[in-house]
Amino acid sequence: MRAIVTGAAGFIGSHVAQWLLRNGWEVLGIDDLSGGVTENVPPGCRLESRDCRQSLDDLFSKFRPTAVYHLAAYAAEGLSHHIPVFNYQNNIVATANVLSAAYRHHARHFVFTSSIAAYGHPPGDQPLSEADGCTPCDPYGTAKLACEHHIRSFHDYYGSPTYTIFRPHNVFGPRQNVSDPYRNVVGIFIRCALTGQPLPIFGDGSQSRSFSYITPVARCIAESGWTSGANNQTFNVGGEEPM
Repeated sequence: MRAIVTGAAGFIGSHVAQWLLRNGWEVLGIDDLSGGVTENVPPGCRLESRDCRQSLDDLFSKFRPTAVYHLAAYAAEGLSHHIPVFNYQNNIVATANVLSAAYRHHARHFVFTSSIAAYGHPPGDQPLSEADGCTPCDPYGTAKLACEHHIRSFHDYYGSPTYTIFRPHNVFGPRQNVSDPYRNVVGIFIRCALTGQPLPIFGDGSQSRSFSYITPVARCIAESGWTSGANNQTFNVGGEEPM
């Protein structure tokens, strides 16, 4: 079994690639290294430096993946207001390009990591539930939700590949980029603690989140490639305990 993993030099993508390798898959990683680093790529994973907006047919035609895991993205919710065109190109256009290559070269299954940002903000004081509709509040969440719709409509029209969509939330763990000042409160707190800076607290500090350790999240994403019950489904994946 062969898998292409985009974003394989990134945080979640590298863990998904590692999980696939442990289960006996041959893995080709694609990453432009704009956010990931080669040190993240697990041993045994071959890495090709390529922007997912570029032509991928040469890689797909030679490798012939059974499944494609598309995790490459520019994930910056707050910044996406200021760079909407770049955001849509790196998320919507890139996803359409990877999915088309997967179809042309007969991949059986396509796995996409969307985001909890597809939901937007809660409508009131209560936490979001899985019954709430998606009303994204920034271009990043809008792009992720658009990708979800495109993947579903692509399957409805062409009949393949089957797909699984995940919406991870607040994921943390090894290989996380702790130098990023804009994303993920756990990484920001770790960076501040390591450099002796105060931890930034907004409001009165009483707000809570449910954090998700990378290992079970990566396992869910990886195993969907060979789990028939996950075909053509969308899942929220993450912890349930408020902290």
